Amino acid sequence: MQFVQRLLNQSKLPITVRQFWLYSICYWSIFAFMTFGQLTMLWMLSEGSGMGYHEAFIWFLDGLFWCATSPLVLYASLKIPLGFHDRKKPLVRQLFYHFLIVTFLNIFVNVIHFYLTNPVMHWFIGVSIPFEKYLLSFCVSYTASFGQYMLLVVGLNKVSYIYRYQALQEEHFRIELANEQLQGQLANAQLESLKMQLNPHFLFNTLHSVVSLMIKQDTKKATLMIMTLSDLLRAVLVNQKADFIPLREELKLTMQYLSIQQIRFQDRLHVAYDIDPASELCCVPQLILQPLVENSITHGIAELTTDALIAISSKIDGRSLTIRIVDNGVGAKHRKNPQGMGLGLKNTESRLKQAYGKEAKLMVEHPDTGGTVVTINFQTRQNSKIKTTDDVLLSHH
Repeated sequence: MQFVQRLLNQSKLPITVRQFWLYSICYWSIFAFMTFGQLTMLWMLSEGSGMGYHEAFIWFLDGLFWCATSPLVLYASLKIPLGFHDRKKPLVRQLFYHFLIVTFLNIFVNVIHFYLTNPVMHWFIGVSIPFEKYLLSFCVSYTASFGQYMLLVVGLNKVSYIYRYQALQEEHFRIELANEQLQGQLANAQLESLKMQLNPHFLFNTLHSVVSLMIKQDTKKATLMIMTLSDLLRAVLVNQKADFIPLREELKLTMQYLSIQQIRFQDRLHVAYDIDPASELCCVPQLILQPLVENSITHGIAELTTDALIAISSKIDGRSLTIRIVDNGVGAKHRKNPQGMGLGLKNTESRLKQAYGKEAKLMVEHPDTGGTVVTINFQTRQNSKIKTTDDVLLSHH
């Protein structure tokens, strides 16, 4: 029973051992009764009478014998498969092996009959079958038994291949699904890590500005900056579980951040917006603009004494969203450390790659006329189901 169960497990046939034997009995019974009818007609035509009891008994034993060989046939079909679609061994060699198996089984059953069944029948009923009849039976039944055996082997090969292929497909699907889930979890973890790095970054810079104002004893501006920072942090906390928010919400966060900087720079800093209305519902990573704006301030306009300008624009073309941040700062040629990319830009580039893949682009240009142009471009989609900050705040009241 365990041997049959192992064979069924290898073949991936979705049946139990009991069902296997039931199907085997049904299969061999069909050919056994066909053989019984043929032998009865042969006896009636040749000897004028039907099969005797002892001959019917031998027929019955033959049927039991071939039914008992079913596990061997299943084993042979697995070890010597007849694959017509992708065979690694010559088909003729495989057929020859099966030919030897059928030949051995036919010889074996006739030897058992001659040396065991025949003496027993002679002892009980005084009748025995001569060796010539066994030899004739072997020659006559060999073709039929070979056909029945090969039909079963081919059928088992085909059915087993189908179920094994389905099992491999299901396993492949489970592995692919698990890999995608792991990749998604990894990407989300990396995005969350990058976002957690970014939040303290601009927070510490802003607090540094507050400390500077306090040292200068400009408590009014310091207080206003802290209040504005509080509003900004409240808005960030509302969306803390969201990796992506509508561009409209992201612009609100950016405006709050720039309000803090305008307190710092007073009348020196001007901000201009050119936002495509169709792009406002496009989902973007939270705080994707703040480090770019901060980079423009820190490395661009911080050294300007007047008329500092930051221009933010967005445009959508199909699913392609382009956001551009332009400043009129000193430019890379006049910076003290023009080489390399700051934490904010590196962080933003990493977040874009994690969120949108290799097709996402972050480009930094330094025109000859001065200033810096930072452009990000990626494929996005609109999602009107995302709650805005105002919606969330209203839901808490």
